[in-house]
Parts: sequence; C-alpha cells; structure tokens
Amino acid sequence: MPDPERDLSRSVFDSLDVGLILLDAKQRVGLWNTWFAAMSGMSTDAAVGKKFEDLFPQGEFSRLKSAIGAAFDSGVSSLLTHSLHPALFPLKTRAGRPLIHDVRVSTVAYGPTTLCLIQVVDVTVAAERERILRERQNARYDAVVDSAPDVILTLDAAGTVQLANPAAQAQFGYSSAELVGRHIGILFPDQTAWNDTQSAVMNGRPVTQPLDVIARRKDGTSSHLEVSLSRWRSESRTFVTAILRDVNERRAAEEAQRQASQALAELNATLEQRVTERTAQLMQAEEALRQSAKMEAVGQLTGGIAHDFNNLLQGILGSLDRVRSRIAQGRISDVERFLDGAVQSANRAAALTHRLLAFSRRQPVDPRPVDINILIPTVEELLRRSIGEAIDMKVVAANDLWLVRCDGNQLENALLNLTINARDAMPNGGTLTITTANMTLDGRQAVQRELSAGDYVCLRVSDTGVGMPADVRARAFDPFYTTKPIGQGTGLGLSMIYGFVRQADGSVRIDSEVGKGTTIEILLPRYQGEADAAPAPEETVESPGGQHEVVLVVEDEGVVRLLIVELLNDLGYHALEAADGPSALRILQSAQRVDLLVTDIGLPGLNGRQLADAARERRPNLKTLFMTGYAENAAAKSFLASGMEIIAKPFTMDILSIKIREMIENKARH
Repeated sequence: MPDPERDLSRSVFDSLDVGLILLDAKQRVGLWNTWFAAMSGMSTDAAVGKKFEDLFPQGEFSRLKSAIGAAFDSGVSSLLTHSLHPALFPLKTRAGRPLIHDVRVSTVAYGPTTLCLIQVVDVTVAAERERILRERQNARYDAVVDSAPDVILTLDAAGTVQLANPAAQAQFGYSSAELVGRHIGILFPDQTAWNDTQSAVMNGRPVTQPLDVIARRKDGTSSHLEVSLSRWRSESRTFVTAILRDVNERRAAEEAQRQASQALAELNATLEQRVTERTAQLMQAEEALRQSAKMEAVGQLTGGIAHDFNNLLQGILGSLDRVRSRIAQGRISDVERFLDGAVQSANRAAALTHRLLAFSRRQPVDPRPVDINILIPTVEELLRRSIGEAIDMKVVAANDLWLVRCDGNQLENALLNLTINARDAMPNGGTLTITTANMTLDGRQAVQRELSAGDYVCLRVSDTGVGMPADVRARAFDPFYTTKPIGQGTGLGLSMIYGFVRQADGSVRIDSEVGKGTTIEILLPRYQGEADAAPAPEETVESPGGQHEVVLVVEDEGVVRLLIVELLNDLGYHALEAADGPSALRILQSAQRVDLLVTDIGLPGLNGRQLADAARERRPNLKTLFMTGYAENAAAKSFLASGMEIIAKPFTMDILSIKIREMIENKARH
C-alpha cells in the first residue's frame, strides 16, 4: 500500500535544489534525489540499492570514502570544498559545463539505524566569480610589481629566487629568467647580515629597521641598497618578499658631505694652527678668550684705571711719608690729617678692587636674610644727595614684601650704582623711580630670565632719561664697557651688579628705548626663613672685658698678622699666631684652648678651609672666621659651613673687631 508519509518526504527531497544521497551502514544507496539524478545522468531507480563505490569510476572518491567511513565510525561531519577537490563527482551544470560543488558528509538517525547523508551544493557561479576576482587582483598586483622602480624579489625559505620584477634587470644586469631559480647569494656575496634578517622574518620576529647591503652586479660593480623584508604564506609554503631600494645617490651625497666636512675640519684645524702660531698669547679655550677680551679692555682703559690707582697710591704713600717725616721732626700736631688722607685713599682703592672682583664673580660674599623695603630707607638720603635737586626720586614699596638672601652691602652698592647711572642719563632732570614687588615665575618666564621657576623679589630702578640704543643695551653688562668719556667711568658698575646678582642666584635685565628712559630689573630668590636680628651699632667697639678668650690667627703675610695680633691684645683677648696651615694645625690638635680661629684662605701647605675641616675633627664646635682678598671657592655659598663666616680684605680694624666680638659672643651664648 502507498506510504503517504514516505511519499511526502520523497517529494520534498526531490524539490530541493541540492543533491542528496542517503547510504545505509553497508554504503548502499537508499536515496538518490531528482537533482542528483539530473546532474549525474543516472536515474533514481538505477542508483537505489547499489553499492555507492560501484556507481562511479575508481580513484575519484578516496577523500569522500574516508569522510563516509569517519561519519559511520565516530559521527564526524566533513565539508569537502571545491577549492580543495573540485571533481569529487563527474557532474555537469544544466548548461553542460562541469559542476563546481561543495560536498558535506554527515550522519542521521533513522530509528535504531544510523544512515550517512551526502549533500552536494552547486557553487559554480560563486567559484567562477571568485576566480575572476582573483585573476583581476593578481593582474593588478603584477602591474604594480612590474612598474615599481624598486627591485622586488620573492624568495622561498632556502633563499631561492621565485620571482623578480623588471627593475631587477635595470639594477643588477640579470634578467628575470636569469635570477629565478638562483640563490640570492648570486647578488649578495656577504650573506651574514642578509641571512640573519631573513631568518628573523621567516620566524615571525619583527624587523623595524631596513637592512643596508652591498650588491654585486652582473658586470662585477657594486651597488648600495636598502632592503625591507616581509613574510607571506601560501596554502603550504612560506615566502619572503624583498623590496630593494637603490641608495647609491644618497650614499654618494652623504660621502660627499662627509668629505666636505672632513675637508672643512682639516681646513679649520690648519687655520686654527696658523692663527695660534701667529697669536701665541691667545689660548683656544673659551675662558682664555674671555680673559683675553678682559685684558684687551683693560688695555684700552689703562689710562683711566692706572691714573686712578696711581692717585690712590700717591695719597697713601705721600701721607705716610709725611707722617714719618713729622714724627722724625717731633711735629705730631698735624699727623692726624695725613693719616686720614691715607685711610681715605686706601678705602677708595679697596672699593675699586672689590668692583674688579665683582664683575668676574669672584667677590667673597656675606649672604644674610634681607628685607629690601627696610634696606632702601637706610640709603635713601644718600641716594637723594647723589642725584641732586633736578631729579625727582620716588620709592614705591610693595606691601608684605618677601625676604631675600644676599650680601646687603653689595645690594646697597648696586642700588647706588644704578641711581648714579640714572642721574647721568638725565642731565636735564627727570624722575627716578625705585619699585619693589613680589613675583612668581612660571616655567616659560623663568627660562626667559635664565632662572628656575619659583618665587622672587623684584627691585626695579627706572628713569626718564635718554635711554639706550640696541647696540649699547646688548653690551651694557660687559666688563669695562662704558659710553662715558675717559676718566669719568671705569665700565665696572653694571658688570659688578651682574656678577653680584648672578652670584646670589638671581637675574638682572635691561628694558630701554632711546628717548624714553631705562628700567633695570633685578630678581633675587625668595628667602623662606626669618630675618636676622639687627647687628650692634658699629660706632662703638668695646673690649670683652677680661674674659681672656683665646683667638688663633693664621696669616702668611707678616704685617697683616702683626696688625691682627696687636688688635686682639688691645681688645683683651689672648692671641696665638701661626704663619702657615701645618703650624696652626699642630696648635689645634694640642690641648691648647682656642675659642676662635681667624685664618686667611690662601695659606701655604694647607689652605684655610682644609685647616678648619681638619681642626673640627678634634674640635667640632670651633668657630672660624675666614679672611680673603681673592678666593674663587669662597664666593660660592657651599664654601661656608655652620659656624663659619667670612670677611673680605682690605678691612678696617673696627670692622674686624666687631666681627670677632660677634662670633665669640655667639659662642658664649651657645
């Protein structure tokens, strides 16, 4: 009897646009639908019941038979695509062309029985479209490779050339046919770098820098190339594509530049040698050139400076000669005026010497916390007397001005110098304005002033005078540079200010315009502590009154040592003396009491700082007062440790006595 359910299933299978074959466990055909019958040319009645392997010629079904066996044995499904096996079945399309198909093998359960289902799908149109696209893509790739100006080679893992574009013949002289099948060594005799790089690329390691190689052409000449390597894989093999760029012109240009630089260097060396031979007094180092420039400037100003020093020395020597003559004659009533003249000349000489040291930034400093708003009124009367009545002076002081740490005496001198310069710039009168302000610099502002970012105190001195042209403004801080007539200026004022400010870790700059006046701005770093207590008045110098403190004086200049020892004895101290460092150290390492060490910095055998450090190993709390007329290291803040102070030569005995008294009294209090 008819089986409606089976007839319906068969009708559905026949209506599908795919081929269906159903095999039993003995691989006999149970279903052969209409689509497969049409494509294979074998009817359903002829196929059903037959062994599957008997329906087609042997040799075409090895992979298919393996997939059927795997499906029955373990239930594994397989997809055999046309790209792997395009002719599993001798099928044709309805137009008569060979059919390109995908075959899927799977199992289905039918009651207690397991059946194998083979599905065949027509992918002829899709495969043809893929083939056309691939051919077009390959054609475009070939066109790009063939027209590329750089050599493009494809190599296998062994380094054998598989492809060479036309640029290879232009570069190496070998045709593509001559290169294909040959080892890359025909082009690169030195294989070390090439092999290492190719191995890295083949193993998937990144190579970021191009490889520089020298190739050997067919005619034996050499060529410099820059090589980039990349890896690609086919279905079964790995290849390397090498792009070789001709860098001969670049190398030639680099070599020409190198030779030109070498020639220029040799020329410069020869020229420098000739200049050195002709100007033996000039040293090649920058510091020597700078010192030479200073000496040249000194030479230009010899008349003015030598004139000043000779006048000062004449005042000192002449006054002392008159004193000696009066004493010899017993006429001492007017000796004091000659002594006053000698002292005045000596003080002026000392001031000029300090200026010479200041512009070279070798001036020893005595840094202390300073309130500029308090300092200005102490010198204001002097400033007003210096500028005269034709100039109106204004002081604009900021509220809550921060403290700075610097040498107050040098800051006073700087302010006096700026005031005098402003006066000279306003011969017909005008306005002088002194301004103070707090200022915080960000990174950009600090770089413009050659400072670190942070808090600073600003001191400005402005005038309404003639101003400076650009060339004068650019050289204003140069040592010995002056626009004043000979004899009216040494050119040390602004350079002294520059040296002092830089020594204090600050900056100074000029803003000036011809006919509109000049502003000098000084920035000094903010001090975060409290101001020191005001020093005792300098008018009175009292003896410590029989406390018999012991002071060791170390000075290699006999006259200076004699004067200091005499002063100490007059003040009631017990003075010990030594002419050099080793002699002083023997005293300091003994049991002798020493309350204060007064020492010159420049000593024979052992300098003053070395002596103080050695003494502190035995006497850690020893107070030390350094004396110096010139000391490069003493100008640095790091030179002085706790309990150490410095006094610059020449000094008056009153100043020295005050300094000694302060240090001993501080020791006594502590």
